[in-house]
Amino acid sequence: MMRTILSDVVRSVAVLLVITVGFASCKKEPGTGGLATIRGKVKGYDVNILGDKVDSAYIPDLRVFISYGKNTWVDNDTRTSYTGEFAFEWLQKGDYTIWVVHDCNNCPYDKKADTLKVTINKRRETVITRDLIYYY
Repeated sequence: MMRTILSDVVRSVAVLLVITVGFASCKKEPGTGGLATIRGKVKGYDVNILGDKVDSAYIPDLRVFISYGKNTWVDNDTRTSYTGEFAFEWLQKGDYTIWVVHDCNNCPYDKKADTLKVTINKRRETVITRDLIYYY
């Protein structure tokens, strides 16, 4: 009887150890499922045929893209609000790339997108980015 109780205790401790080590070794990758947020705005510039900025405003209903970690493809996207604001919520700690794609024939320096690298360092962090620039 004593041997049975002892083996049950040893088995329980072993299971607890496996569960604890399993949770401790889990490293979360960048992406969704967390509590962090990336917020920003998109500022648009109208450019003339010479590439000079002639007008500007915050742009509504524009797609903003995000890639998680070192990915080079689109992992998610969102649209800007009527005030030009966007947010990617429920993110894990890690590195992200956000960008907008321009829609202009006269973009300065033949630039076709504005890209920004963002790092989330804390579990519940909200990162406010600089304005992304959109040429039209």
